[in-house]
Amino acid sequence: MTKTALVTGANKGIGFEIAKQLLEAGYRVLVGARDQERGETAVTALQAFGDAHLVLLDVADPQSIDIAVTSIKQNFPELTLLVNNAGIPGDMHKLGWEFAVEELQVTHQVNFIGPFALSKGLLPLLIANRGTIQNISIPIEPLPYFNAFAYQTSKAPLNVMTKSWGMSFEKENIPVEILSVMPGAVSTDLNGNMTGDFVKTTAQAAEFILTFVLDDKNHNGQVINYDGTLAVY
Repeated sequence: MTKTALVTGANKGIGFEIAKQLLEAGYRVLVGARDQERGETAVTALQAFGDAHLVLLDVADPQSIDIAVTSIKQNFPELTLLVNNAGIPGDMHKLGWEFAVEELQVTHQVNFIGPFALSKGLLPLLIANRGTIQNISIPIEPLPYFNAFAYQTSKAPLNVMTKSWGMSFEKENIPVEILSVMPGAVSTDLNGNMTGDFVKTTAQAAEFILTFVLDDKNHNGQVINYDGTLAVY
């Protein structure tokens, strides 16, 4: 049976590369995109590498999540992998107390609440298929060179979800694996396509991220740093 993966935010950037590399690995890929035109363009390009399908999905919109979950349950019940890739950084230079509550609500919806709702909605399929949830995350410790308040506070609960769900999956003997991977600095339009010796391309980031899905090892409950070590909280 062909393995099927849903990748959110897969019409561009890291998500597109993750989708491409999964297709090359033999997966059927559901390309999660919030814009139909951009999504269809991405799917057309990705079909050169394998079996790609568009799923309209906006993780900022609870109704969109519900519709996507219902559609996937009906049309792709063999789903084995969910990659929660879609995310927004918010203003990465604004001081923490300068944010409006509404700005934080938006980043938390996209970076945590949306992925939580999507993961919860698709969990019955992933249990039935002994599947995997992979979250794309970031370092949440504020540092002098990386102190992005909205971004970090909205990704922190995603890392907690990974550890909490992973612990519960193990305790309750639920055959699902959940992990978070932090690819490190990656050149995307979110950061103005930054460059530097420490910056990965989207292809390099996707390859690193998928290492932990394709290696047939158990990474349940792990939050994995950009260098492959485990984050310890």
